[in-house]
Amino acid sequence: MYMVDYGSNVTLECDFDTGGPVELGILKASLQKVENDTVLLSERATLLEEQLPLGKALFLIPRIQLKDAGQYRCLIIYGIAWDYKYLTLKVKASYKKINTRYLKVSGTDEVELTCQAEGYPLAEVSWPNISIPTNTSHTKTSEGLYQVTSVLRLKPHPGRNFS
Repeated sequence: MYMVDYGSNVTLECDFDTGGPVELGILKASLQKVENDTVLLSERATLLEEQLPLGKALFLIPRIQLKDAGQYRCLIIYGIAWDYKYLTLKVKASYKKINTRYLKVSGTDEVELTCQAEGYPLAEVSWPNISIPTNTSHTKTSEGLYQVTSVLRLKPHPGRNFS
């Protein structure tokens, strides 16, 4: 299984037995994505042929997206013989950049603290040492990431800091 960060590159590797070095011309390799009992040629994967005669099929998938996650079948055809292997690719997108905002609510003595970030999978938000209800929501971006927003409204107390 491959666990890959969103936006990074990954090389999927399939090892197979050739019985020794072979000619590149009689070897064929393809990477197929298996979805809902359907097998489709992976359009985003590029075969790196250098290691193929030595029994390694390497497939590069650049700039990993959430839709790249799933099961793949690596198919090797050598003359009239063939072999296949299954690979699983999982994608994670850490909530790295957390945007915060502090806003004085006009006409009241309250402030609004907002925390917002994007990532995958869906995150839970907790505000430590706070017993006031929060308003937390999420939407999905066009890339499939979750944009999570949590808003906390409270009355500030002297000597109490928020960060």
